[in-house]
Amino acid sequence: MKENKVLIIDGALRNDGYTKKLVEFFKTHCKSDSVKIFNAAKEKIAFCDGCNFCEENEHCKFTDLNELFKAFEEADVIAFATPVYNGMVSAPLKILIERLQPYYTYFYKNNKKQKIEKRRKAFIIATSGRDGKEALDFIEKQFKYTFSVTNIELLGSVLCNYTDTLPNVENAEKEILSIIERIG
Repeated sequence: MKENKVLIIDGALRNDGYTKKLVEFFKTHCKSDSVKIFNAAKEKIAFCDGCNFCEENEHCKFTDLNELFKAFEEADVIAFATPVYNGMVSAPLKILIERLQPYYTYFYKNNKKQKIEKRRKAFIIATSGRDGKEALDFIEKQFKYTFSVTNIELLGSVLCNYTDTLPNVENAEKEILSIIERIG
């Protein structure tokens, strides 16, 4: 994995939570020379306002995510990390997903041609105070659409559940190591 460009998109709001711990675990163990972390909660991301600017111009009218979009397009591996809130990704990550709208419009406007030609790999890290399995299924479905228009293959998901009582951190770490191994 040393030569892969890795992008971690972190949707965690808390700096001391389990999502951050697993992000750091992945970063430490992925052994890539090129790792970028984008913390969606720390950035002031403009909301997609449905203006359709991207449909005509193939990019968003807002420029706040231009650097992220460049890293997103160049990445070989992308890790999406989020705590589970009400069965969904965190609000900052949801805002970011919606801002990927230029990739949707390009894909459908151009007869399902990928704007990003390079096939990339991704996985999801989710943490949940309770069981979280149903929520993770829903989150994977949310990402399915995003991945289909951004040329991403989902390698799998990692769930660290019961973080409010007895978190299964060791199991989540093993799953992350397994995904790293599959990436190569």
